[in-house]
Amino acid sequence: MLVLAFVLSAFCGGLIVGCGGDDAPAVPQTIVLFTGDTWRFDHVSAYAPPDADAPVPRTTQVDRLAATGLAFTDARTPVPLTLPAHTTMLAGLPPAATGVRLNTYGHLPARAARGFPLLPEVLRDAGWRTAAFVSCAVLGKRYGLDQAFDHYDDGDLDDTSQATVAERAGAETVALALAWLRAQPRDARVFVWVHIFEPHAPYVANGTYAGDIAAADAVVGTFLSGLDATRGSDAAVLFTSDHGEALGELKEPTHGFLLADGVLRVPFLLRVPGRGPAQRADPADLADVAPTLAGLAGVAWPQHTGPGTGRDLLAAPAPADRIRFAESLYGHQVHRFAQLSAAHGPTGSLVDAGRDRLAWLPRLGWRRILESIALPPDTPEVRALGKALAEYRQSENSARMGTGNDSAGGYGGGGPVAPFLSPEENARLLDPHVGILQHQALDAVKLPILASRRLPPERRRQALEAALERLAALDRPHLLAGSPERAFWEGEARNEWALTTEGAGGAFTRAAAAYLRAFELGRKDTETLVRACGADAMSHEAAMLERLELLAREVPAPGCRYWLLRARLTGRLEELRLLPAGSHAAACAQAEAHCESRREREIWLGTCR
Repeated sequence: MLVLAFVLSAFCGGLIVGCGGDDAPAVPQTIVLFTGDTWRFDHVSAYAPPDADAPVPRTTQVDRLAATGLAFTDARTPVPLTLPAHTTMLAGLPPAATGVRLNTYGHLPARAARGFPLLPEVLRDAGWRTAAFVSCAVLGKRYGLDQAFDHYDDGDLDDTSQATVAERAGAETVALALAWLRAQPRDARVFVWVHIFEPHAPYVANGTYAGDIAAADAVVGTFLSGLDATRGSDAAVLFTSDHGEALGELKEPTHGFLLADGVLRVPFLLRVPGRGPAQRADPADLADVAPTLAGLAGVAWPQHTGPGTGRDLLAAPAPADRIRFAESLYGHQVHRFAQLSAAHGPTGSLVDAGRDRLAWLPRLGWRRILESIALPPDTPEVRALGKALAEYRQSENSARMGTGNDSAGGYGGGGPVAPFLSPEENARLLDPHVGILQHQALDAVKLPILASRRLPPERRRQALEAALERLAALDRPHLLAGSPERAFWEGEARNEWALTTEGAGGAFTRAAAAYLRAFELGRKDTETLVRACGADAMSHEAAMLERLELLAREVPAPGCRYWLLRARLTGRLEELRLLPAGSHAAACAQAEAHCESRREREIWLGTCR
């Protein structure tokens, strides 16, 4: 009995919050969710084993949380992309259930329509003040997470490039969050989500991922010091990331396509007033964020069921054999590669690329990466993972699928989001583990196309001609012949070349044809629609307006740029007296109603003033 009493005391006092009695923590006045984008698990030095032989960047500021709180050593994301991963955090549900599967998403429906609440909505119902401060356009208000918060600051970011994502410095975002916290009454209960985009590529500090990690760590330190000074050291803080970075694992340089540990294992550090420090080895998932923080706030959380749903990690540890899931539809979205889904067990991951294309990714040690995939062994764990993965794939709610009508730069891809394909259909597509090299080859062409804009005309044409040759080499069977993204970038290169060459009307026609091919292959977003109908519009305004309005039927709720091009074409046709007076003004009024960001408003003024 004495031994049992000791065990129960240690169990409730050392690892688990919420066992009752005097050890149950009081509800904190302040709860913070801090997400560092693209932060690998093994780039938090507090996680390093004592005998680690590989160097690791020293993250002294993030380590402050580990030194005083709970450090979950086995946490995973269900998707290696920013918007769907953060949606999972706030909803407590996997991407297959939320319907937010990619960065490109039309708009998250209102609470009643989507059928599930977000954490800040539940907290707001209970009287909490809620705010969010995010650092990239992928999390902009246009995608709908803002509706859950009293205050949502996205910096009015809008994507202007197809190869990078508009962002603001984490230091600026943190300063705004701290100013908001200082403005709140000291006795008010507040929940704030702070997101910094560092260390997402392209890496700025020393041009390396490790350099960006160090810079981001300093930003975390600034926030923690300001938080303690403003709200007191009893504020609860959960630090995690939406996903990691592959850094060459399975030949993937960054993230989004494959489902190995480098992109799926994330830091998960929870500072709870009066608890810790302690390490937790039970399996955690980003879907656990919402129910865990709701429990910490003393607020009831819906009891969701189904594969991949979250749990309150402070109420009880997750079982060691918990199966977690992951998916990547990104390769299918941008290149029409096969979709990937995975189930994770205690010793490894089963990855499905269609029918018999199953891979086994063993769990590796500290700072190690996989060089190649292997066939799954016939073990009870693998059989259980296969059964669970089939259940996960069948559990998706296709009615909640994102429309993908707005492009989030080259990081999004654009176009309606396809639900899980049948195993047979998926098996007919190129395995992303093979296609990742072709994707890298295309990536190597994108930035030179954009950089050519800064070159003198003759050198610019030469650079673009070289890019077109490299794109042609990828337009072969078993490479990227059916890739919407490859066709789009051919359009970009041809359009840029035409802009520098006199008498290049035919080049604009070829650019428009490439954009149209990208659209027909599935890149059915506003950006591609506008390029397909705008590149060859000069002297063909009537034909392009007709094409624009016809193709727009395939883009759910086309965005601002569609309405602006429609207004331009209408204005020109009115000048030519091919449309009645007032047509341009009416089109401009429609465009104004759809243009919200600062950048969009500036373009609207230039078009409709």
